[in-house]
Amino acid sequence: MEHGYRGQDTAIERWEKFAKEDPYTFILTSLKNSDAWELWQSGHRTVQQELLPLVRARGISPGIGMELGCGVGRLVFPLAAHFQEIVGVDIAAGMVQRARVFARNNGISNVSFLPITGPENLLHRAGKYAGSIDFLYSLLVFQHIPDLSMIEGYLHVISVLLGANGIAYLQFDTRPSNIAYRLKSQLPDFLLPRFWRRGIRRIRRFPAELERGIHRAGLKIIGELTPFTAYHRYILRKSPGLSSSS
Repeated sequence: MEHGYRGQDTAIERWEKFAKEDPYTFILTSLKNSDAWELWQSGHRTVQQELLPLVRARGISPGIGMELGCGVGRLVFPLAAHFQEIVGVDIAAGMVQRARVFARNNGISNVSFLPITGPENLLHRAGKYAGSIDFLYSLLVFQHIPDLSMIEGYLHVISVLLGANGIAYLQFDTRPSNIAYRLKSQLPDFLLPRFWRRGIRRIRRFPAELERGIHRAGLKIIGELTPFTAYHRYILRKSPGLSSSS
């Protein structure tokens, strides 16, 4: 288990509960009636309309991709058709197991899935990929992590995993805090709607604090999309001169 991260045991327990309770809707909260077909369709749309255009525009090598917070593989499977290998990692072993079963049942052989407990464990389990990941992405995941030090831990691991020309594509919620947001953050879960509760609620971050962590991790910002929104994305690469062992 990780050391120094507040509440990580609880976060894993919550996401294991989500995986058993309603994995599709907790992955994509806009779903109606846990519609599995729409979940998979949304993954295809995101890959076609967002991820592949980025891969092409940035000249990303179609070698090894990795998704942090892969869930059941909503994005991994449609993207796998365009990469030699995709690795999905998630803190919910129940989600990972569902993704493995889907891959096996559908004969998809260039994907693999790893359950992790946090940044240190990710580095341990995926250490063989150090310095070789061409495209590392994470959408709708970091927005749920309440501990900024854990986000920074992942950023450091990302820096180790990325190849010299690799690109990371990470999404955060950077909307300004307001009274309603601060109030709901203080209320007990039983007073809140399901998707405002701890574990699944969105945590808003100041871009400046994220960018300090990005730079401390040895990463360089080479692009941004829709800053100061719920879907703020950073495009990153390893800072020049940083080795995979740094």
